[in-house]
Amino acid sequence: MSAAMPVQAADDAVRTDSYRVLARLFAAPPDATLLHALAQAPRAGEDALGAAWNALCEFAARAGASAPARLDAEYNELFCGVGEPRVMRYGSWYLSGSLMDQPLARLRDDLARLGFARDAEVHEPEDHFAALLEVLAMLVAAGHPEQRDFFQRHLAPWYAQLCRRLEGDTSEFYRLAARLAHSFLDAEVEMLAP
Repeated sequence: MSAAMPVQAADDAVRTDSYRVLARLFAAPPDATLLHALAQAPRAGEDALGAAWNALCEFAARAGASAPARLDAEYNELFCGVGEPRVMRYGSWYLSGSLMDQPLARLRDDLARLGFARDAEVHEPEDHFAALLEVLAMLVAAGHPEQRDFFQRHLAPWYAQLCRRLEGDTSEFYRLAARLAHSFLDAEVEMLAP
C-alpha cells in the first residue's frame, strides 16, 4: 500500500492512492504494517489536507508497539459491538435513518450498471464508507467518466456527517482519520463540482 496523501487532490494517481488509503483506514483496525507506513510517509504542506495528513502520520510515529491492540479495541467500540454501534459507517443510515434502505438499493443499481459485482466474501453492505472509497479509487484509476456522478450521488450527501461524528469522538486515531477524510473529500467536492 502506498501511504502518500496529497497537498492538492488534482492528480488522478494521487487521488486514487488517497481513496485507497482512506478506504483502508475505515475498513479495519490499523495493524502494525499500516501504522509503520503512516509513520514513515512523507509529510505534506500545511493547508487543511496537509495538516490532517501530518497529524495522522505523527500519531502513527508515536503510537508504540501496543497501538494495534489498543486501536483494535477502539475500532470495535466505535463501529461494532452488540446492538447499534456508536458510529455508523453506512450511507443508508445517514440518508434515510435506517440500514438497508432505498439509498442502498440505488447504490446497488449503480454498481451493477458500472460493472461491479458483490464479492461473496464481503459481509458488509455496499454503502459502507470504506467500500464506497474503494469504488471511487477504482473509478478514478480507470479515468471513468462517471466518477463525479457516483461521488455526488453516493458519498457527497453524507460523508461530512460521518466525519463530524468521528471528529467529536474520544478515539484520537479515528478523530484524525476522520479529519483527513473530511479534508480530502471536501477538496473532492470542490474539484468535482460541475
